[in-house]
Amino acid sequence: MTTTHSRRRRAARRAVAVLAAGAAIAAGAAVPAPARADRAPAGCADRTATRRALERMTGTHELTGAAVRVDDPACGTWTAGSGVADRRTGRPMRADLRVRVASVTKTFTAVTLLQLAREGRVSLDAPVERYLPGLIDRGGYDGHKITVRSLLRHTSGLPDHMDTFAGPEEFRDKHFEPEELVERALTLPHPGPGWHYSTTNYVVAGLIAEKASGHSLEDEVRRRIVRPLRLRDTYWPGDETRIRGAHARGYVREERDGAVRWDDFTEMNTTVAWAGGALISSPRDLNAFFGALMGGRLLPPAMLAQMKQTVPADPDRIWEGAAYGLGLIGTPLRCGGTWWGHAGGIESYVTVSGVAPSGRRVTVDLNENPSTKEAFDDQMRLVETAFCDGAAKPGAAPAAGLSAAPAAYTSGKGGLARFYRQRLDWKACTLGPGDGTGKELDEAGARCAGVTVPLDYRRPDGRTITIAISRLKASDPAHRIGTMILNGGGPGPAIDMPPYMRSVMGKAGPRYDLVGMDPRSLGRSAGVDCGWPSGTWIRSAGESRRSFDRATAFAKDLAGRCARTDSGVLQHVSTRNIARDMDIVRGALGERKVSYNGASYGTYLGSVYATMFPGRLDRVILDSSVDPTGYGPRLLAGAEGANDHALGAWAAWAARRDAAYGLGGTRAEVLGTVRALVRAAAEKPLAVGKYRVDDTVLPDVLFDNLGTDEDQPRDVLARSLRVFAKAAAGQSVQPTEELDDELAFLLTGAESVYGSGQSAIICGDAAAPRDPESYRRDIERNRAASPLFAPLTRNVNPCAFWPVRPAERPTEVGGRLPALMVAATGDTRTTYPSNQALHRLLRGSRMVTLDADVHAPYQRGYPNSCVMETVNDYLLTGRLPARDFTCD
Repeated sequence: MTTTHSRRRRAARRAVAVLAAGAAIAAGAAVPAPARADRAPAGCADRTATRRALERMTGTHELTGAAVRVDDPACGTWTAGSGVADRRTGRPMRADLRVRVASVTKTFTAVTLLQLAREGRVSLDAPVERYLPGLIDRGGYDGHKITVRSLLRHTSGLPDHMDTFAGPEEFRDKHFEPEELVERALTLPHPGPGWHYSTTNYVVAGLIAEKASGHSLEDEVRRRIVRPLRLRDTYWPGDETRIRGAHARGYVREERDGAVRWDDFTEMNTTVAWAGGALISSPRDLNAFFGALMGGRLLPPAMLAQMKQTVPADPDRIWEGAAYGLGLIGTPLRCGGTWWGHAGGIESYVTVSGVAPSGRRVTVDLNENPSTKEAFDDQMRLVETAFCDGAAKPGAAPAAGLSAAPAAYTSGKGGLARFYRQRLDWKACTLGPGDGTGKELDEAGARCAGVTVPLDYRRPDGRTITIAISRLKASDPAHRIGTMILNGGGPGPAIDMPPYMRSVMGKAGPRYDLVGMDPRSLGRSAGVDCGWPSGTWIRSAGESRRSFDRATAFAKDLAGRCARTDSGVLQHVSTRNIARDMDIVRGALGERKVSYNGASYGTYLGSVYATMFPGRLDRVILDSSVDPTGYGPRLLAGAEGANDHALGAWAAWAARRDAAYGLGGTRAEVLGTVRALVRAAAEKPLAVGKYRVDDTVLPDVLFDNLGTDEDQPRDVLARSLRVFAKAAAGQSVQPTEELDDELAFLLTGAESVYGSGQSAIICGDAAAPRDPESYRRDIERNRAASPLFAPLTRNVNPCAFWPVRPAERPTEVGGRLPALMVAATGDTRTTYPSNQALHRLLRGSRMVTLDADVHAPYQRGYPNSCVMETVNDYLLTGRLPARDFTCD
């Protein structure tokens, strides 16, 4: 079941998959090239008009390069490029390159400020003077009369500080502070009443965001938008003049004496635009951002509605028909409705990005600014064409991933048919040069894809999310048995599992397509990151009331962080929805049935899936099973006895090696050392390198290292406790490599996304008691029997303060499921009685018992030939043992 760093322990022997970005299409040499594009998915109209509009930009208007990315809920992703991204090398222009997105930054700033308004830290109708006293008080400008809302809508009456520069040479290589930019603007004459586009408005808005949040705008945008949406190409450059990673170079055209030359204007310092224009991003990220914004992930409906309240905009500053809201531009479409988004242009780059009423997201990038009105008008025609052309006709079969599958393979009821029939776009798993784990997956022959599913299954036509999967196809296709979906527990990511599991499965491994799936809220599947200061929610209540109060505050803070960062996802995270996602994955893979291999939490997911979708599983392995009747926020309660037993066995092992570890010469002496260390940590946190370990954390280290009775993990725990013993004696110590990894997980936010996503599932599955005192009473009732582990297994956790309540009742697991179960008598996570409970609920199941102190013995690759051979023989033949039995 859940451990504090089970994912990292598995990662030591398995790669973590990352979905690679889709390749954009373009061709060319040193001269503009015709547009080339991804083939339009079957069932969608072709994209000839968009390609021609793209070619017109680089052909008729001779611009350096142009690219477009279209993400459509019915027709999938389509990209095209024309011209070149680099005039010197002839490198083609593509839609996966970073560019300077200029004023599109304004929407990011507006969303950040609106989130602060939602939290009550900013009032949109308050004057600027309330937040920034004295900033605007000269030149006839008065901060008392300018509201936050008017800044975002460009109706403040402030001029644009960019008008104080005669040319780019005055700012290209210079750093500017935001206050300096405001000061420059206040020297300009009043622009007059009404709407006036001014980057200064957003510089002031950025300063208000910083004042209200107590953090830099850059940090707030990263925390609230970039990280939750996993915008991997989006960043603030600060004073960096170069663009990181793969990018399009930007050019400025100059015509002198009838000759045309293009100056490379890629490198520049964009602090001159800051909150109004400094961001670097890519079409992928911008489509994800505007899709999330218009889909309700970033703002609640009421706040988004305010964002869309517009005033007419000057067509000379934007374009004909545009209206401006709060950092959002609305423009009518010839094909009906209004598209919402923003545009940006800065010397050598132009970006236009937004969302149509159909949910289609479009981003167009140019790496040269149009120099004529005709070119600018054609740029906007390109945008409209990309929005309107190539859409699936009403009633047409979904595509774009959405291709027909035999009806028997799908569950097309309730408006879900398009999800079951989607066609998957398999790609390399490596994200970039530094992605070693993705490289390992690719080297193993795995491929990765995204599966589109509804966020809310009650509203399948609403917002969607992507479930990340990997697949390692059968290497013995002539004897292929079928597809097997893998889950390693946690709950944690599972996309990394196929290569490792093939090595465990013996002769059965090459005969399966092995599929790893990141459950929603974890890894690459709409990962939830609440910005936690720890990678786990598990803490002990420690030795005293003060320690319990500290642990309670910790749990409350974790839940509060998730409440502040929730973008409408938490209420839809649950094992039942993960099971629904899994069934769509089955259908998208074109399988009538799939086999399943789950350990720990994966056994709960598998049993829930089998109950919800009977008849769709073939061969099933349940390795260290959860009792579904006791699963929920208090799932660890009752495991203290097994952990006390395992700790005693470890203490006897360490006593036999006293010369190596110095923890005591008898089992009792070693246990006495452990208790003394916890008490010492209660009196004063133990200093281990940069970490401070108190009595709420030290038991976590013990708990996390009792998952097996193998020598190597036992050695890790013994060496860790030797470090703690030296620290308790006042010595200056550094952690071992393994302990450093452990403490970084427990005491830093490096793996916040793991703990956040895990809690989202557990808290979304069942409600927890809300009164912290009920946990304390339970601890005290059990403390005498288990002084080390009862305060941990029965402690309060974030679910007691979780911001949303479970949307559904837990599944009542049961029925016929001829699964092979593997259980260990000394399992410290899913105890042996827990395994027996699920066994009784699943008619037709068989259980193999291992007399050992180990969790998930099969997936761990525990060295017991009886267990390994029994499981792998079943996977090969499909024949269950005639009866339950025990392996020595």
